[in-house]
Amino acid sequence: MFVVAILVIALGTSGPGQTSEKKAPPLSKAEQELIGMERELSEALVRSDTAALDRIWNDDFIFTAPNGRITTKAQRIEGVKSSAKSAAALVGSSSNDEVVVHLYEGTAVVTVLSTWRGKVNNEVFSEPYQATHVWVKQQGRWRLVAAHVTPVAQK
Repeated sequence: MFVVAILVIALGTSGPGQTSEKKAPPLSKAEQELIGMERELSEALVRSDTAALDRIWNDDFIFTAPNGRITTKAQRIEGVKSSAKSAAALVGSSSNDEVVVHLYEGTAVVTVLSTWRGKVNNEVFSEPYQATHVWVKQQGRWRLVAAHVTPVAQK
């Protein structure tokens, strides 16, 4: 009986009509904007839309690749252009599975767990990646200033 009482206390109790889950507070306007920007970013990368990437990425944007290599906005845009011309690799879709926004007066750090799907040399792939993005609000719009991406080990 003593063990059961401890378990009930440890696990908590819920009366009729009560739940132990708390509802998440509604998203702020800034959080909604940033989640939308993350979606826009992913769509632009899938489509190799360099015009959209040019608008999203700040002029001094820096990207840290999974191999640790750091590239600039100009280098990333050239990489996207050359990848779009290559038939060896094709990203067909991506989904942002989990997006968490941390706001700091005109700056935001956003973590994104995403899944990228496509083909490389006719082999189908579906790869999860974790990204950390730093956004700054300039002249009324969010711009991405830094990104770091790493693959997530699959179980």
